[in-house]
Amino acid sequence: MSFIPVAITLLFSMGLSILAAPWFIRKMREKGQVVTDYYKPNKPKVANNGGILTLFVVFTTIIVIPLVFRLLVKLNLDIDFPREFQPLDNALLMVVLLYAFYGVLDDYLDVGRFSKVILPLMFAYPLVIVMSGWSVWVPFLGELGMATPQIDFFGFGTITISMVLRYLIIPIYIMVVANLKNMHSGYNGLQSGTALIVLTFLLLKSVMDKNLGSMYTIAALIGSLAVFFWYNKYPSKMLEGNIGSLAVGAAIGAGFAIQHYLFAGVVMLIPHIINFLMYVYWRIMNKRLPDDPRYAIVKFGKLREDGTLEVPNRFTLKWLLPYHFRMTEVQVVYSMYLLTLVFCILGLFVPG
Repeated sequence: MSFIPVAITLLFSMGLSILAAPWFIRKMREKGQVVTDYYKPNKPKVANNGGILTLFVVFTTIIVIPLVFRLLVKLNLDIDFPREFQPLDNALLMVVLLYAFYGVLDDYLDVGRFSKVILPLMFAYPLVIVMSGWSVWVPFLGELGMATPQIDFFGFGTITISMVLRYLIIPIYIMVVANLKNMHSGYNGLQSGTALIVLTFLLLKSVMDKNLGSMYTIAALIGSLAVFFWYNKYPSKMLEGNIGSLAVGAAIGAGFAIQHYLFAGVVMLIPHIINFLMYVYWRIMNKRLPDDPRYAIVKFGKLREDGTLEVPNRFTLKWLLPYHFRMTEVQVVYSMYLLTLVFCILGLFVPG
C-alpha cells in the first residue's frame, strides 16, 4: 500500500481545517460557547468544543477523498489509489462518532459513573464486528495465533482466544485509552499536543510495517488535529471539550487495535497511565482522609504574579513538576510533550 494516498488524505483534512477554523472560532464566540481559561492573568473566555470542528473535518474528508482519488486515477499516475475504504476504517469512524456523542451527553447530562463504564464498552462493537482473524504479539512469548486454542464453553459451543480478545479486551482497551486521554488535559495544548504525537507515531509505525490499508481515518484525524493544535496551544483560542478529548482518545485506542499494536500502544501511553495511577491514589487517599487538606479535591491551580503555576498537590502528572519547581504553563506542557515523545519512540520498537 502506497503512502501517497494516505498523505493526500492527511493534507486534504489539514487544508479543510485551515479554511474552517477561524470561522468556527468566531461562530462559537458569537453563540456564547466559551469557557474560562483559569491559567491566564485576566482569565479570558475561550471558544469551547473545538472537537466538533475536528470531527466534522474528519468525516467530510472520509466522504470526499474517495472522489478525489477517482479523479486522480484518471490522470494515469503510477499510484494505487483505493476506490473505497476498508470496512475497518469505516468502523473506526463509527466508534469515534459514538464516543463524541457520549462526550456531548456527559457534558449536558452527567451520565454517572456506572454508565461511564458500561456505555463506552458497547461503542467498540461496530469495530469488533468487522474484525476478522487475529494474532497479537505478547511480551516474552512472541506472536500468538488467536484462532487457537478452542475452549469448550459448558457444552454450548467453543470459544477461542480471538473471540475473547475481540469481544472483551478490545472494547475495554478502547474505553481505557479514551478516558486516559480525557484525563491527561488541563493546560493549553496538552491534550491535543500529546494526542498528535501519539497518532503521528502510530502512523509512522504503520509506515515502517507497510501496514497502511486502514490508516485513512487516522491520517484525516492527524491533519485536522494539527490545525486544531495550532489554535489550542498557548495562548489558546479554542479548547476541545469532552467531545474532542474522548473522540480522539477512542480513535487512538481503536487505531492501535486495528493495527495489532496493543502492547506498543501501552508503551506509547505510559505517561497517560502514570497520570491515571497518580489520580487513583489521590482519590483513594481523599476517601481515607477526607479532612486532610493535602488530598482535597481541587480542579484548578492558580497563577502566581511571575507567571508560574501554583498547583494544589502533586497527584497528577501535569501538577508534579510545578509542585516541586517554579514553572510556567508552557514549560510544563513542553515537558509533557518530551515525556510522551520518549515513550512513543520506544513504542516504535515494540513488535505489536
